[in-house]
Amino acid sequence: MTEEEFRADLLASTASRAEVQSCGMREAFVIEVLARLHDAGEVPDAEPCAEILVGHRGRKLEIDAWALDEADGSLNLFVAIYNGNAPNPASLTLTEAKEHGFNRLLGIFEQAWEGWLTNNIEESRPLWSLARRILGVPRPTSVRAHVLSDRPASERIREIPAEQTKGRIEATFQIWDLTRLKRIHEAHSVRDDLIVDFSDLPGGGLPVLPASVDSGDYVGYLSVIPGEVLANIYARHGSRLLEGNVRTYLGRSGRVNKGIAATILKEPTKFFSYNNGIATTASDVTIVARDDGSFVVTSASDLQIVNGAQTTASLAAALRDKTLMPGMVFVPMKLSVVSPIAAEDLIPQISRFANSQNSVRPSDFFANHEFHRRMEEMSRRILAPGVSGSQIQTHWYYERARGQHLNDQAGMTGPQKNQFLLLNPKKQVVTKTDFAKVECCFNLEPDITCKGAEKAFTSFAERITDEWRDEWKRSGYSDDWFRTAVARVILFRAAEACISKEPWYEGGYRAQIVAYTCARLVKFALDQAGSGGLNYLKVWAQQSAGAVLLKQIGRIGEAMARVLHNPPVSGRNVSEWAKQQGCRKAALEAKVPAVKGMEDWIITGDERRAIIREQRTAGLVDQSLDAVTQVLSHGETYWQSLREFCQAKRILSPFDEKALVPACQIPRMLPTEIQAARLLHLIERAVGAGWQAD
Repeated sequence: MTEEEFRADLLASTASRAEVQSCGMREAFVIEVLARLHDAGEVPDAEPCAEILVGHRGRKLEIDAWALDEADGSLNLFVAIYNGNAPNPASLTLTEAKEHGFNRLLGIFEQAWEGWLTNNIEESRPLWSLARRILGVPRPTSVRAHVLSDRPASERIREIPAEQTKGRIEATFQIWDLTRLKRIHEAHSVRDDLIVDFSDLPGGGLPVLPASVDSGDYVGYLSVIPGEVLANIYARHGSRLLEGNVRTYLGRSGRVNKGIAATILKEPTKFFSYNNGIATTASDVTIVARDDGSFVVTSASDLQIVNGAQTTASLAAALRDKTLMPGMVFVPMKLSVVSPIAAEDLIPQISRFANSQNSVRPSDFFANHEFHRRMEEMSRRILAPGVSGSQIQTHWYYERARGQHLNDQAGMTGPQKNQFLLLNPKKQVVTKTDFAKVECCFNLEPDITCKGAEKAFTSFAERITDEWRDEWKRSGYSDDWFRTAVARVILFRAAEACISKEPWYEGGYRAQIVAYTCARLVKFALDQAGSGGLNYLKVWAQQSAGAVLLKQIGRIGEAMARVLHNPPVSGRNVSEWAKQQGCRKAALEAKVPAVKGMEDWIITGDERRAIIREQRTAGLVDQSLDAVTQVLSHGETYWQSLREFCQAKRILSPFDEKALVPACQIPRMLPTEIQAARLLHLIERAVGAGWQAD
């Protein structure tokens, strides 16, 4: 894909988002780019905060979004330099990025730090909440200013030096231009431009000991890294280093992290003995052989800490507090160099096994769960009804991995691409993180949704992971369940568009109002006499909310806005109030007026129970057929190898042995549906015992 083609797709995605959410192109561009950066692990989940104003002494202030990174305590500020549909945009220069981006973001921070913003803008504006947060406790550990642009940056821009803001807080700068965004899309799981330089260390680099046989896509090293070096790396790059890790920094209040901090302060020379060290990965390293035959790493690309986040962040905190003595603390380090091609499969496994000695929830690894594969399969197969007399049926395209929709078009001719987009329109693409946020809302958890995509995804993952263990509950995720899930997405997007146009909407906090509106709509429907809830299949059939539902959404939205803008404590941050269970309770109990005709969109309790029974019965049939298909796809050699391994490990039950008889004679014999299900469970047990299929 050329840069021009990538830009065209980015702008098309922006236009689709603007249409779906009824917002301006610049706002849609910011949301689109931040979603891509967040999925790539480059930035935290951000809150919109679009403001352009003149500050104290005529200083120009501008911002589009902000995010607090809980992992390293940094404050991330974002501003767009957006060119739109103008052809052949000029390269973005550093002077322009500073004048129209970084300087205006720093102005926001500094005038909030001085108290000017909280004293001179209305409390109802999202910028006031941000300014109040900057003045709060704890103060940000650093400020990370980001410019988002649909233009390529000038090739002259190499590195932008950090600065000190008022209050002596370090500020770092990033330009996310068209070229970097394209690289991130193409690299998938590989971090962009994260290169750690070790060449300034004594001896010219970080000493390492080779610890593996070069297998082509993996090389291992062992090292001991000085604590202050690791802390400085983390201070510079923050939680970007933690992409492969299943946890972020848990703070100093936990028992383990209290112990780490105490060791740093009281027994720094024993840190190496007490601490398990860190496990890291990189896509490439530069190795230099010294005259004495030893080796040093002078630089590492795409460095990630997949185990040891608490150790690293604790050292960084000690460095900030000036309790980390140079040359006293040393950390064991395992470095796995994994090629970009193998990274997508190997890094999650390294992370899983490196963290297996600690308490890690199964939902932490939900990104690779079977649920997503089932959603993907149904989304490619099930056609939505044609609407408004159209004879063309389309798919609601579920993106199991960011960029799938665009990648599927790779290599297509012009007519083929047009046909693909006709069947899979951009406005009907649903990412797994957006899907999780929607499901939390309709599960009466708007407070979880308001905590951001990560928290919503974790909550949804825990629910699905728990239900997936039960065959009867798992069977509920059938074709009709997919249709109802898409209906909820339709309603959520309808609420986004509807609320933006309502006369009572004053701007700001739209995401919070939408989340609470969807939850209250569900509760409103369930509260009706004899109700079984909203008729999602009717929404699916019409592929829209319809006039009555839109009117009801507008009425509920107005009530939810009143709840959100009137927290029990005066001056409380609206976005923080929205994350509280108290807010959820107040919202779900708030009175809302009923719209005439709303009863037509509500099913009875008996109808709901019948639908659920039908979904689960159909799901059980689908699961059985799918299990047999999976077993047949392997062939007799595969099953013979599995049987030999399981016999050697003594993990076969008599029922397993019986199921393996037909499997080892495919296609002359075929297993039953029950045997197929048992064989799939046997694979899981064997893999857990160390089996690797050829």
